Parts: sequence; structure tokens; C-alpha cells
Amino acid sequence: MSKVRRSRHRPTKSQSNDFYSQANEEWRRGRLRPAFRLFLAAAQGGNRLAFDTVGYFCDDGLGTKVDRDAAMYWYKRAHRCGSGMAANNIGVIYRDRNDLNRALAWFHRATRLGDGEANLNIAKIYLHNRNDVEKARYYLNLARMDSSTESGKDEAEDLLQKTLKAKPTRRAIRTRK
Repeated sequence: MSKVRRSRHRPTKSQSNDFYSQANEEWRRGRLRPAFRLFLAAAQGGNRLAFDTVGYFCDDGLGTKVDRDAAMYWYKRAHRCGSGMAANNIGVIYRDRNDLNRALAWFHRATRLGDGEANLNIAKIYLHNRNDVEKARYYLNLARMDSSTESGKDEAEDLLQKTLKAKPTRRAIRTRK
């Protein structure tokens, strides 16, 4: 188990909420190491919002070294509390490990939990790795409507336009016969 998850004592719920607030303030000031330590203390105290954040800090190496296993641990805890964003991030880790079946499963979980950005990730797998343009278009259309960020909507729109301009692939031609 990673050092990131160890704790000498568990904070109370009230302390955990205070740690979370202080951590957000440190993060806002750009002080990543103290922010990480406070988010970690909040997460160890059971603050559900901190689970996602600690996972993100471990995943990107903010205030700590990059530790994808620890990120996965915290994202899974956040997912068990209903976080679609955490499920999407787990999918990204599996995609980066080239485990596309697990990545797709996690992206689908994320969409069921309301994370529209996961549709864009699903579409990219179908487009770039599975060469299934029709499925990619389906998920790009969903991402265009459901993405939570403007950049996600714009990227989905751009990819959709590129797929509409592209010539049919050999696989697509074979399936039409």
C-alpha cells in the first residue's frame, strides 16, 4: 500500500471539513504541497469531496509525486460515493495503460453517473483504437450535448466534423455489403 494512504490517527468529521476548506485555500494560493497534505487529511477523515481531489493530486503529481496506484485507490473510493468524474478518471488511467476494455467499462460507469465528458473518451477509443466510426459518431453526438465543459463540447464537435469529412474506411465499406 502506498505511503500516501497511511495515517497515524483519523480526523473527526468536523476536522475533516476544516482541513478540506483550508486545503482549498492553499490550492487557490498555489501552495500545492500543504494543499495536498490537508486534502489527504480530509480524505482520511472521510470527507467525500476530498477523495476525488486527492486522486487528482496523486494522478497529476500536484504537491506530491505521481502515484497512479494511489490515484486509483482514491478515485475508486470517490466512485463508491457516486462520483462520475472519478469513474471517468479511472477510465483514463486504464486507457493510458492500454487496457481498453476496462477503460470502456469505467467510461460507461461514468456516463451512468452523469459525467458527459466520458462520452468523448468512449468516442476516441472507437475512433482511434477500434476503427468504428459509426459508434464514435454516436458517442461524439452525446458528448456534444452532455459534456460538462465547453472545451469538451468543442472537441467533440471538431472530431465529429472530421469523421463526416473522412472517406469511409475499408472496414466500413465491408460492413455495407
